[in-house]
Amino acid sequence: MIHLLKDPQKIFRIHGLCGLQAGVIAKHANLVDYSDGGIEVRFKEKILLYKATGILPEHIVMLDQVHGKKIIEIQSPPLKNEAYVAQADGFITAVHGVCLVIRTADCVPVILYDNQNGVISALHSGWRGCAHNITSEGIKLLLHQGTNPSSLYVMILPSISPAAYEIGQDVAFQFDGYVLQKEGKLYLDMWQHIKNTALQYDVPEQNIFISNMCTFRHNDEFFSYRKGDNGRNLNFVYLN
Repeated sequence: MIHLLKDPQKIFRIHGLCGLQAGVIAKHANLVDYSDGGIEVRFKEKILLYKATGILPEHIVMLDQVHGKKIIEIQSPPLKNEAYVAQADGFITAVHGVCLVIRTADCVPVILYDNQNGVISALHSGWRGCAHNITSEGIKLLLHQGTNPSSLYVMILPSISPAAYEIGQDVAFQFDGYVLQKEGKLYLDMWQHIKNTALQYDVPEQNIFISNMCTFRHNDEFFSYRKGDNGRNLNFVYLN
């Protein structure tokens, strides 16, 4: 079974999958000062990730996330320590020792792992990413490269839960079947949308892991944009 547990470093790490290292550096472990903003924040985050993973900062890659569905492939370890490598919302790589990072503060970080061929993907999926179905794009890329659905694992890391993600009618009309109504308000279930996408590609249900940790409701542990936080949860994954 897959578990997301907090270790002595106050980092949530995924356990249960050989060959994969993944986790979330959240509020209690991420002491980066976000008050000034700017590109220097990214380099401070990389130092934090280096201390947590042992991976050199130039091999820790981030994106300028734009709420789209573009996914880039990392084919070799980067030579430069850059703030971000592209404007996109997803990565795919088979290169060992390259750490993929998705920065979130309510949006859904999705990790895909082909444990047979040793390929990983990390995706940023807020409501726009769900509308674009970036999870589908990521799975299709893996299948095109030879992934067998039975060997694919899908992990939905801490993000805003369907019980807390209030939306307007303009968003709701795009998600037939995934909108909950409660006391006259509308709520979006992004977790189920992503899970159902994986099931449509014949990923076994037992290979789909949802952390069930809500960034909004567990704001003491995680950064939440809707709670007014400037900080970001650093969702990371790499191959051993």
